[in-house]
Amino acid sequence: MQLYYTAAIHERYQFEGLVWLSVTAPGLARIAQPGQYALVRPSRSLDPLLWPAVFLAGADTTKGEVELIIDPRDPALAWLIDLPAGAILDLCAPLGTPFGPAPTTHTLLLAGVGTALPVLLFVARRYASRLSIALLLGGDKGYLPPPFLLPETVEVQTSAAGEGGLFELLAAHSPSSPICWADQVLFALPPSLLSQATAAMRSARLRWDRGLAQVVVAGPLPCGLGICRACQIETRNGWQRRCVEGPVFDLRDLR
Repeated sequence: MQLYYTAAIHERYQFEGLVWLSVTAPGLARIAQPGQYALVRPSRSLDPLLWPAVFLAGADTTKGEVELIIDPRDPALAWLIDLPAGAILDLCAPLGTPFGPAPTTHTLLLAGVGTALPVLLFVARRYASRLSIALLLGGDKGYLPPPFLLPETVEVQTSAAGEGGLFELLAAHSPSSPICWADQVLFALPPSLLSQATAAMRSARLRWDRGLAQVVVAGPLPCGLGICRACQIETRNGWQRRCVEGPVFDLRDLR
């Protein structure tokens, strides 16, 4: 399988603080899955190491394009925000274990905050035609993906009250939290919020089997290939690498 692609920026838009990029990479668009990410650098860069990681926000096989959403507050990605249409990038992708809904899933709850939010947009757009999907986004004002990027059938709620705003949305209708009705829940969170996600699941569900709640764990992925082991996370099966065994994990497996 091809792992390295040279891609040209086709379109670029700025939505308040975020920058949306569409890059032409037909081979990657055909195989990219929600939950996966790319290592990206300027084309023909002489630096062989430390490509920054970007979660994929979408893939259009018809147009042969892959979408990225860049938060300029990440210093490793700040160089991307000023590149014009036509600029050439090197991509190492797709990397990581993707998310896929269970065959019995009909209602899907997506909830997240931080740099992994693009994954939730990718999931919503990929499965909106056959699943009932609600998307809850938390973060800072001006740095939330705009709802118009999503199909009209996706129910979207946002909170610009920072990281805590997401869990306020999850508890807004307690005891009938949206977690109660979902066949499956997918979180996108930094490691610091995993315990809050676990607490939210336990407070909303009397029974919580494996597979019910999965999480895309954000954070640095220095090498993307599992060599440096700097992205390890503790699980019930020992320490695992987010870049290879993840970034999608079953929430029950994380400690």
